[in-house]
Amino acid sequence: MKVCVIGLDGATWDLLDPWLDDLPTIKSFADERRTTLDSCIPPLSMPAWKVYSTGMNPGDLGVFTFVEPDFEEERFKTVTNESFTTREIWDYLGEHGHKSAVVNMPTTYPPRDIDGWQISGPFSGKQEDYTRPEELGRTLDRNGYTILPEYYLSRDPDDIGEAVDSVETKLQTSLGFTETADFVHTTLYLTDTVQHTEWDSPVAKSFWESVDEKLAWFLDELDDEWNVVLMSDHGFGHTKGRFYLNTWLEQEGYIHIDDSGFDFGDLFGLVGLDYDRALALMQKLRLSGVVLDVLPESFLRKVARQMPGNRKLEGLEDKIEWEADAVALAPLIYTRNRAVADEIRSKLLEVTDKYGDRVIQEVYYGEDIYPDADVRVPDLVIKHTDYGISDIVKPGVLFEYDGDWRHHKTAHHRRNGILTARGPDVEDIEFDEPRLYDLAPTILDGFGIDVPEDMRGESIGLLGSNSQRRPVPVERNVERVVEHDSDVEEKLKNLGYL
Repeated sequence: MKVCVIGLDGATWDLLDPWLDDLPTIKSFADERRTTLDSCIPPLSMPAWKVYSTGMNPGDLGVFTFVEPDFEEERFKTVTNESFTTREIWDYLGEHGHKSAVVNMPTTYPPRDIDGWQISGPFSGKQEDYTRPEELGRTLDRNGYTILPEYYLSRDPDDIGEAVDSVETKLQTSLGFTETADFVHTTLYLTDTVQHTEWDSPVAKSFWESVDEKLAWFLDELDDEWNVVLMSDHGFGHTKGRFYLNTWLEQEGYIHIDDSGFDFGDLFGLVGLDYDRALALMQKLRLSGVVLDVLPESFLRKVARQMPGNRKLEGLEDKIEWEADAVALAPLIYTRNRAVADEIRSKLLEVTDKYGDRVIQEVYYGEDIYPDADVRVPDLVIKHTDYGISDIVKPGVLFEYDGDWRHHKTAHHRRNGILTARGPDVEDIEFDEPRLYDLAPTILDGFGIDVPEDMRGESIGLLGSNSQRRPVPVERNVERVVEHDSDVEEKLKNLGYL
């Protein structure tokens, strides 16, 4: 059995279907078999990729987003690969003599030793110590491998060629492992990045056509014995704009943000310069590289993050009252008690935009979503469709609408991912609403490895059904650690997640 999983981050049939005639490779998969893959709640890359690789939900994993609040130490802690204790697909495969290669999957930094090779994906901080074995990273560096191109930060359509080159590099790298590995996973993360700002624009369509061409090349080079699965960690949908959750909570009196004292933001505000205008100006003049060579990057980030309109989680932990009624990490809210949660939920469901339309589709209670979790779960989990939900605090600004600013995210995550596959061992099954956490047991089942009982997912038989359930090992493979990792935090801040 040989299985290659290609993760198309954020892919959704809602976007791809109208374009399939111009995406012949993806269409050839879809014509054989396809379905919508239900992501996790919340549908974020962290923790969704771990949900895929472990067969568990976020409550089982104890991780719900990129950072988690520590109420005792009154700070936000960054989630990394070390934050997870549960074995993954490749750990079980290694126990049965199957080598794996894991390329560019988010949530895999720092890398772990596996029976095979691991190349960390996005959110890795600096491109250092990002592979196992370590010497693999030195080889990749000599060949010009980069985890993310400049387009990832600039989101400039003129740089889209860099994104295409990055896709090609990830596939070329993955192909090199297929001679010796039995399982290969690679994530093409930039599909997510492009969709956030371009959604269904001609730029996005052109990018997807390039991805399709690169996939065609990869499949032509791949031996016929390989089964290929195309999937996504979550889906996407167009948004009308952005809703600022912490601003709303502050306006409603549930939190208080300490804005005392003068900072760079006050100065920039006097001249009408905010972060987005500054970034656009630097890109227009092509000054960003020059400036970064002259001034320390940490200083520039400190200045940029204090410009009006860019107060994110950086520094927020020192400005909020931790004993207040609520702490929000969009789309999650932690509250002081159930009465406060009930009140916030009721009010959020009544919030309307300038068109008079409801902003929030549903607000779940965390205990209902994650009933068996042995960690503190968020008290409320927001389900939204027409608006992205942001952690940024913009005093007096509750909404920004599509087109208000160049770097507005015109689309945002939803649960409607994709799943399609073809290959010599792929079964012609009838899909029954598969979930993201069904993929790990499905892959193990195909290899004839008994599915651990602590996996929440079930094998859907896509690669055959050759196993049974077995007891979970008494000891898990790593100790859970959540650290204040400065390199990872810098990357997340650059990407807009913090």
